[in-house]
Amino acid sequence: MARKGHKVKDVTGMQNIMFDLKPNRCEAEVFMNSTIDVTEFVKYMKKLKEKNPDVTFFHGMVHIMGKLIHEYPKLNRFVQNRTLYEHDDVSIAFVAKAEFNENSEEFMTCLNIGADDTVLDVSKKLKAKIDKIRDKSSTANTDGANNVVDKIGHIWRPIRSFLVGILKWWDRKFGLPGSIADENIYYSSLIVSNIGTFKVPAIYHNLANLGTSSGLVTFGDIKEENGKYMMNFGATLDERIADGFYFCRALKAIEYLFAHPELMMEGASVKFEIPDNVHKKEEKKKSKKD
Repeated sequence: MARKGHKVKDVTGMQNIMFDLKPNRCEAEVFMNSTIDVTEFVKYMKKLKEKNPDVTFFHGMVHIMGKLIHEYPKLNRFVQNRTLYEHDDVSIAFVAKAEFNENSEEFMTCLNIGADDTVLDVSKKLKAKIDKIRDKSSTANTDGANNVVDKIGHIWRPIRSFLVGILKWWDRKFGLPGSIADENIYYSSLIVSNIGTFKVPAIYHNLANLGTSSGLVTFGDIKEENGKYMMNFGATLDERIADGFYFCRALKAIEYLFAHPELMMEGASVKFEIPDNVHKKEEKKKSKKD
């Protein structure tokens, strides 16, 4: 039985065949990338930061991805034991450094995006989590998944390989227990990485067979071009959880959310509708190029 998820009943015959043809997540990856106009997002976040200095671009990005998953629930699904499940909650995960230097230790963390959470709620929760990680006396650095990884990682290699093999088998059959999975990024709805902080573009990043996360998103650096701010965006997804049309619609929704940042002040589960003319404009652009 998959942890933190319920079995999906509306599975198509094609999906069942896909589960058999590609039983591992790493065999079913699709990569999508795009350059997104984030001009309105940048302007809005700068203005928001004037009254809320702790709010960062990354906080806004995390809220947008949480809102996207609330709106497109199939993105919150995962395959385990050739069976389709859906997470019971929406969680965004990332890796944070304890200090700002290349030798600093890294820690996994997951953030639950509640139905009523606005970008300000996400900002407060994210700041609290990161402050705990950077507080050397905090139990956040010695509990849960991070502690297990650190302890197993220092064991003699033959024993370590054996233990990791047991964990992988247990994960496939039953799902890892809460103490190991709670802050484990591979048990989230989506893993995100803001590599734009290092002034580099978005990259392809593989998924992991461990856990229940079916998507990984990278945000590249934001560049000013002809008076507009543009951001490179990349997403690796498990193609078994939804079809290509659904993924493309979700990508357009991301572009829409960055173009309408005021929606971040609404709860993450508040519905939003993309006008039909937005999709029609995109179709016209493609037809002209062809």
